[in-house]
Amino acid sequence: MEKIAYIVPSENMIPVVEEILASDVASGSVVVQTVDVYHSAAEYRRLVADGYGVIIARGGIYTDLAAAADSVHVMEEKIRTSDILYMLTSVRETYRGKIYVVLREHVAKKFEGTVSLFDFPLEVKRYTDLESLKEQLETIPEREVVVLSSGVASMVCDRDDLTMVELMNRDTTIRETVRVAKEFLTQLADSAKRVNVLESILNNVDEGLLIFDGDYRIQEVNSKAEELLSQSAEKLLAADVRTVIPTMPARRMDHSCESAPRSFVRKLNRTTLSFTIHPFQFYKAEKRYLTTVQDVTKIQELEHTIRMKLAQKGLVASYHFDDIKTEDAAMKTLIERAGTIADFEGSVLIYGDNGTGKELFAQSIHNASRRKEGPFVAVNCAALSESLLESELFGYVSGAFTGARSEGKAGLFELAHQGTIFLDEINSMPLGLQAKILRVIEQQEVMRVGSDYVIPLDVRFIAASNRNLTKSIRENQFRKDLYFRLNTFELNIPPIKERKGDIVLLFKYYLAELRGERAEDVLLDPFFEEELLTHDWLGNVREIKSAALRYHAFDGDNSCGEVIQNGQADAGLVDENLKIDLGQLNKVVETMVIESLLAKGISKNDIAKALGISRQALYKKLHKEE
Repeated sequence: MEKIAYIVPSENMIPVVEEILASDVASGSVVVQTVDVYHSAAEYRRLVADGYGVIIARGGIYTDLAAAADSVHVMEEKIRTSDILYMLTSVRETYRGKIYVVLREHVAKKFEGTVSLFDFPLEVKRYTDLESLKEQLETIPEREVVVLSSGVASMVCDRDDLTMVELMNRDTTIRETVRVAKEFLTQLADSAKRVNVLESILNNVDEGLLIFDGDYRIQEVNSKAEELLSQSAEKLLAADVRTVIPTMPARRMDHSCESAPRSFVRKLNRTTLSFTIHPFQFYKAEKRYLTTVQDVTKIQELEHTIRMKLAQKGLVASYHFDDIKTEDAAMKTLIERAGTIADFEGSVLIYGDNGTGKELFAQSIHNASRRKEGPFVAVNCAALSESLLESELFGYVSGAFTGARSEGKAGLFELAHQGTIFLDEINSMPLGLQAKILRVIEQQEVMRVGSDYVIPLDVRFIAASNRNLTKSIRENQFRKDLYFRLNTFELNIPPIKERKGDIVLLFKYYLAELRGERAEDVLLDPFFEEELLTHDWLGNVREIKSAALRYHAFDGDNSCGEVIQNGQADAGLVDENLKIDLGQLNKVVETMVIESLLAKGISKNDIAKALGISRQALYKKLHKEE
């Protein structure tokens, strides 16, 4: 515990007080001493330099030291009426004449009410400073009287006909004052520890923190806020927060909104900062406002780290241009063109039928671009309803809608920051959502559902469509402005039927993957290769991959159409193109037709529909043949 300086008015009192505080003086926790009453400010600085944690003084000495205090607390040892009465009783035991009591003004006021209780001549005089004390003593008309006053009275008075009795507190008052001083030091130490912990927290958090009051005056600020706002604490403290944060929203200061946090983004000195204001109850009815300040760039870097971790769970592009297998000259030219596009930042629109490899191209462009270390986020616009697609793309804040996560959710645009977002089947996106997507592309910023502030983005857009968008524009199903935003670069992937040379190549490649061997080592029956080339491949590359899996599963046996499912591929067309009148066929032909259709894997429902008969009638015919 720090030392206590116990100040007495005169050297005569030092041994008296030391005897009363013997144990404390012996331990060194209390030092009894005098000060130069004419140089109180200098004496205060000396005591501070000597390492005292608290200074005890009384009367005028207390007043003068307290006036100079700025760091170490000066505690008043109050002169109680009971202490004065105790001293008067002591004096009266040996002296029967008139007694003058010369007291500091505020002490005299309390004591004067007791004068009428005494049955001996007693007069009270007041003083405010050393000059007035000297004047009061010099003007006492009687001689050879006793004066009860402060220990400094004898120092300022030149009269030798007055008997000066030094006013001294009782032992109990002295010990009680020291006890309170010790408690104060204990509390001060505890408070200092808490303050040190709080200051350590405030100055080591990654967020800037500042507190302002109801008059917008900044009351507290941490070092991070100084750094982010590029201003020193000296300039920030007591400044109007509205001059520090330009165009700060004021409506949250209104009574109706003052309990809710308020978030917004502002640019200061070319730095984008995010501010969140949290109202809190400061003292009694007084409210103050804690404002957190963050560098959006740092937030984005943190989010990028999180995104990269998320990328390990799927937000990553796996394919490169080398993974696109082709011997077709047009495809090779297309790949070369896509590689050139990857070097630039414009949006890309990829056309192609289902299964042609649009996402394969999108991932390859991403991996060949400067964004290859960033996330690749793919979303199928046709797979979700409009409301669900919006919340997935834009994210939402807490309580944005029924069923929303309490902590809110980052949208796919945010997850794609510093990377690429791939909007597959963009032609299926609802018109209302197209306008919002257009704004994201143009402004490179996103606003979560239910939020009122924007989040800056750095995202490249690649979109894909299995339908010509110019036709959709003519039919008022797609926005022209969005089309031109997406169509900075355009790629058209031809269907597999237009590049026959890749059919067998791809089939062997996928089959080799399944077998764990090289594609050049895969041998196919020439007749089967011919079947591969003559098949329509409506499902494009995706269907070839499925056919290779079936070939591997059935060990190349296509005798019953297990591998190349012509009938099944055309099943969707049977309703419109296959119409047979059984009345014109004899029973032999009828049986052959049914068996042929069954062999091709067409379901009995589809056969019955194609033949124009009910399913029950088909079952009867099959049963009759058995």
